[in-house]
Amino acid sequence: MSLLELLRPRGLAVRLAGVISLALLPVGIMSILQSQQITDEYTRRQENALLALTAEAAAGEAQAIAAARGLVGGLAALLAQAIRDPFVAPNGCDALFQRVMVENDQLSFAGFVDRSGIVRCASDGVGRDVSGGVTYEAMISNTKPQVLVNLEAPISGTSVVVTTAPVQRDGDFLGYVAVSIPHSAIDAEAQIEEALEPLDLVTFNSEGQVLSSSGGFDNLDERLPQDRSLAALAGPAQVAFTDRNNHGDERTFAIVPIVPDAVYAMGSWPAEGITWFSISPFIFPLLMVAAGLISAHLAVDRLVVRHVRELRQHMDEFSTTRQIVSLRGRGALARELEEIDQSWQELAERLIMDEAELEGMVHEKNVLIKEVHHRVKNNLQLIASIVNMKIRKAATAEARNALKEVQGRVMSIAAVHQALYSSTDSGAVWANDLLQSVINGTLASGLPNDRVVDVQADYAPVALYPDQAVPLLLLASEAVTNALKYMGKPENEAARLTISLTQEAEGMARLTVVNSCGVPFLPPEQVKGSGLGRSLMQGFAIQIGGKVTIDEAESFFSFSVDFKPAPFDETTRDLTDFAGESDT
Repeated sequence: MSLLELLRPRGLAVRLAGVISLALLPVGIMSILQSQQITDEYTRRQENALLALTAEAAAGEAQAIAAARGLVGGLAALLAQAIRDPFVAPNGCDALFQRVMVENDQLSFAGFVDRSGIVRCASDGVGRDVSGGVTYEAMISNTKPQVLVNLEAPISGTSVVVTTAPVQRDGDFLGYVAVSIPHSAIDAEAQIEEALEPLDLVTFNSEGQVLSSSGGFDNLDERLPQDRSLAALAGPAQVAFTDRNNHGDERTFAIVPIVPDAVYAMGSWPAEGITWFSISPFIFPLLMVAAGLISAHLAVDRLVVRHVRELRQHMDEFSTTRQIVSLRGRGALARELEEIDQSWQELAERLIMDEAELEGMVHEKNVLIKEVHHRVKNNLQLIASIVNMKIRKAATAEARNALKEVQGRVMSIAAVHQALYSSTDSGAVWANDLLQSVINGTLASGLPNDRVVDVQADYAPVALYPDQAVPLLLLASEAVTNALKYMGKPENEAARLTISLTQEAEGMARLTVVNSCGVPFLPPEQVKGSGLGRSLMQGFAIQIGGKVTIDEAESFFSFSVDFKPAPFDETTRDLTDFAGESDT
């Protein structure tokens, strides 16, 4: 059996479940696709919610930075008109910046820095050189309004967000105005707690510099996406995506511009793991297919398979007991099963009727055959009786011996027919029983009372059909008659006659007749024959399909024939009969 045949499902329920699975496959695929769409929609809503919460959480900081940008822009325009010499502060500019500080309590510094890096007028730190600071370097390299961060502001001495604007007149860069907003004044964390926990907020400028972080700057890597620069994320549109942070944890990020082209807010929170909502869209199609398979299996088993199994049991029971049993609950069966059950019962009834008719015919045939064998046996016995009458009236010993041989052969055939009409099987007979009967009769008629012979007979049970049984009996009778005729008595020993029928290897059988040699019982002129007996034995051996073996020595003479018991065959029997008769 090939591997494909072993793997091929053969049960009706399994095959039907497979067909239903194929039928449900498109529905399952559609369900999975729709579930995927629902999941994607849910993810988009989550990202939109994060975008909204990010914008809401950064609203205070955005408002403060926007106000600071407007303020530095106005101050820069005002100073551009008032400053004649960038290295000489105009009168009253310190008071101006101090008043700005009073009116904007969120600020920690406000002032003007000339192009050499000296604070010319300010709310504090006038005359201080800030040319080594990050703000000055940024403004010198790019003279445009900027929003920067300084974690260690030299004047306010704290972490601040610095908003700057260049002071220019007729295209000349005179310096810049800067205002500082302490991170503590932005209060981003309070707004995040009011918005949603655990949202993390980070603001950065267009250059990718982080301006503020809700959790401080110590654990900033947890709030930044992996392998993505903040400068590349800065853009005019809102963006939401899911990525891993620098620690390898999966988070959802949202980028919202809070000051166009200047400041951006990035909110993030941990991405949802495997939750019931995320896996339920995929479990439902699987449950649907599983429910379909289970339902199909139960339905097929209840409606079909168990009835087919019961019908098979009824057939097995019918084969042994010939009892016809219908399916249980026929009123509740499907119409097709009722028709199958009805057809099976009708077939079983016809089979019983045909068997009864056949048994009657066989019985009648057996009676007729037994009657034929009985009549043939009676006729043969009648012929033997007539021959016996002729024996009593024969004038010479030669005539009596010849008639006795004929009578023995007739009685051998009669014994076969008697065994056939007495047998209860299909026409076969047991060779051992027939040999014992025929050989005993041959010994009784051919062995004189004054002759002492040690006879040993052993017959194995061999079943033969008449095609072989008749020539075998005639062969055995002829061999025993021939042995009695030429038997001799060894010196100082009794005469011996051994007759055996044995089972050999490969289904063969062997008939052996062995007589002792020595001082003959009959004078030579009386035992002189014409060779007819040996020709008959050879012909009978050919009829049974046997091979003759003769072994002759000074003290014994052995005749044996090996043959194979064959089944009854009309054609073979006719051919062997013809061959035997022609050889004889």
